[in-house]
Amino acid sequence: MELLTLRGVTKSFGSLDAVKELDLSVGEGCIYGLLGPNGAGKTTTIRMILDILAPDQGEITILGQANSSSVRDRVGYLPEERGLYRKMKVEPLLWFLAELKGIKKKTAKERTDYWLERFDLSDWRQKKVDELSRGMQQKLQFIATPASFS
Repeated sequence: MELLTLRGVTKSFGSLDAVKELDLSVGEGCIYGLLGPNGAGKTTTIRMILDILAPDQGEITILGQANSSSVRDRVGYLPEERGLYRKMKVEPLLWFLAELKGIKKKTAKERTDYWLERFDLSDWRQKKVDELSRGMQQKLQFIATPASFS
């Protein structure tokens, strides 16, 4: 099964073609990276996959379905610049982010305990995010993905 498919995807900003007629498919069990110089369209492509930007033309399907909120909730994205609240403590931050996705508090607490232990961050649960190293913050961002709380 193809997990992600882009067919003829194009996105322009004025006269600039950021992405032009991109065809891409990523199969089940694959790890896929987008590599290229600045301005190659990597970020624009990710934003279209996540439905932050709409393509001007073409089709994007995830898990065989047109992009929808139920499908997007199963997609994790770990950007280089992390979207974490730096002054919040780790554990309450994870609970808050889970709550935004509609996860029940009991489930969020259980999953937080599991993932903090698994990523060796249990001792950091009451530390502020900005006290964590960059690598620890990336682990935290990974834990905060919806898939970690399902």
